[in-house]
Parts: sequence; structure tokens; C-alpha cells
Amino acid sequence: MDHALNAPWTWNWTHRYGAPLWLGGGNTVPYRSARWTWSVLSPGEDKVWRDTAGNDHPAGGAKVSHVFALSDDGSRITWVDPWLPADHSYEMATPLRGRFQAAALSIAACTSFVINRYGDMYTRLYDFDIAGSDKVFFSYSYQDQRDAAFPKIQLPAPDWIRQPKIPGQVTDRISIHKTGVGSDARELRVEGSDHGHTGYWSKALTASQWTFTSTGEAFEGHVLQNTPADRSTDTLAPPSPYHYSGTLGQVTARVNEFDVAVAATPLILQAGDQKLQLTLHTVDGLRQTPQAPGLTSQPRSFYGTIEVPQAVLDDLDSYHPALRALVRDRLKSARFTDTDVAITDQTMTITHLGLPLNRT
Repeated sequence: MDHALNAPWTWNWTHRYGAPLWLGGGNTVPYRSARWTWSVLSPGEDKVWRDTAGNDHPAGGAKVSHVFALSDDGSRITWVDPWLPADHSYEMATPLRGRFQAAALSIAACTSFVINRYGDMYTRLYDFDIAGSDKVFFSYSYQDQRDAAFPKIQLPAPDWIRQPKIPGQVTDRISIHKTGVGSDARELRVEGSDHGHTGYWSKALTASQWTFTSTGEAFEGHVLQNTPADRSTDTLAPPSPYHYSGTLGQVTARVNEFDVAVAATPLILQAGDQKLQLTLHTVDGLRQTPQAPGLTSQPRSFYGTIEVPQAVLDDLDSYHPALRALVRDRLKSARFTDTDVAITDQTMTITHLGLPLNRT
């Protein structure tokens, strides 16, 4: 249904969903999803959102509408969008590089809120535009955009932020609400009790403490084992099994535990006994044809960027000649080098690296 904020006589229903241009034949919530939620970031209500450089950017004129779904084990968040192909290929990683196992998920205006079985909570501002995927309509940069006259959207996108623990009993019935203009205008709520009184705990997104509101209503959610200590790592999904390695001349490159939903992955270069750790940033690109979920024999294309630490560039002469040559010749001694990245379940091609990698 469209025009939900307008008068009822303007509402219209359609089965159309997906590429091209919201004219596709429809989509579904992924099979065996534990929870799903609908999110809209709109120019009418939210107006702007803030990137990691502290710059506010206008919400897209056509708004951003995603349906997010949590996998049955709580470690994968798949999302579908009416402008994108009708598939289940787009994902947002959960905290801890996609290994955190959430018991519940709630999202409002592209701010996600998750909680695990021990009451550990995280929030994240993320959608297709914020992630760096929409290069057709937006400009992005990994270069520092603070104090820029005409700032581009700062990458990488905002990461998960751990929220303070609640000092009382809680359940897995959680919600997040818009409260005004801007991406910090959110309120978190968690069903629970305080000294025997039932109700809900709440706080503003950026507040440091929770407050309790008594309602006297019976719990509808499942009671969690809330503890004062952080137990985020007590239950973790297995790491990604995709490891890639390749050799060119004296240099060996290695990427371990690559996950399509994780935006930054260590890229290890080695020559002789010397190692150099770079970062491979990957962002799912704009697609108009269906893509299989995860990694398969179907090549998957990413917008890639290789990041070289400034400390490495400042001390480049101390590195192995083969490593030094690669950074200077292939990467032009730049902090950030944009590159196409194509990956299957058996191969990884990082164009500007000039070094094919195979799964190990």
C-alpha cells in the first residue's frame, strides 16, 4: 500500500515489487525467517540521516523502503527492496562480523535494533543508500569527509553500536520508534519488569540509561537470561568458510572468512617472512537481475576498495621490495584504491591487485 501518511482516499494497493522500477512481479519474506520487519526512511518524516563523518544527508526523494528478515538461527539479516531484483541476495551482517545470534529484530527508518538471549543489544543505521550501493544517485568516499565543503557520503557505513544493558528482567519483545527529524531521533523499547512490576524499559537511541514504565500487563514475549555482563560472544554462529589465496611472483595474497554481508575484510599480503595487512572493503552493487544468495558458482560483483594504512605508506621503504612494488605500481601508493571485485564460491578476482585468488 502506498501513500500511508496521506488521507485514506489516496491509498492504493499493488502486487508490483522489485526491478525494474518497482514494476516486478512481487517478492516474499525468506523461508524460515524467525522475525521480519518493514522499514521506511522518508524525506517527509526523517528528512536527513547522519554519516560517520558527522555530515547530514537528505533522505532519498523516493524514500528507502526495505523489508528485513532475521534467519532462524538469528545470525543473518536478509532484506528486500521494491526497486531491486526479486531475490534474497542482499544481506546486512549482524554484529561481530555476522556471527552474533539475535533473538529478536526491530527496525524503524533504517535503524536496526537486535537483542540476544542474554539481553545484549545493538543498533545500526544501515540501508542500500547508506551502505554505498547506490552510485547512480549518490557520491561516496572513504577519504575523510569531515569539514569538506561539499561532503560525499562517508564510507564505510555506520557499524553496530552496543547499547547499555538493562538493569532488570527483559523479554525478546523489542521495538524501535521514530521520534522526530534525523537519524538519532529514535526510541528503543524492551518489554520487561522492575521490582516485580511489569511494563517496558525505554531510552532514546543515544541516551546512556534506561527508564522503566509500568503497565501491569502480562508478558507477551519470551523471558531472556539478562545478565549485567556482556555475553555477546557466548553464542556465535560459525565463521564464514570462504578463504581465498593466490600468488604472483614473490607476493602471496590471502583473504580469510569472507562474508558477503561484512563490509571490511583483512587482505594479507606476504613476501618472504614479511606480512602486510590491508583492508578489502566490499559493498553489494546495484543489480537489476536476480542473484543467488551467498556465494555460488554464479559470479557476484561488488564495489571494492583497497585501503592501505597510512603508517604503511609513511614507512613503505622498510617493506620487502615485492610488497613495496605492488603498493607503488598497482595501488599508486594511495590510501584508497577503488576496484571491481568478482567472487564465486571458488574464486576471487580483485582487479587492481592483478592477482587471482582461489578458494583454499
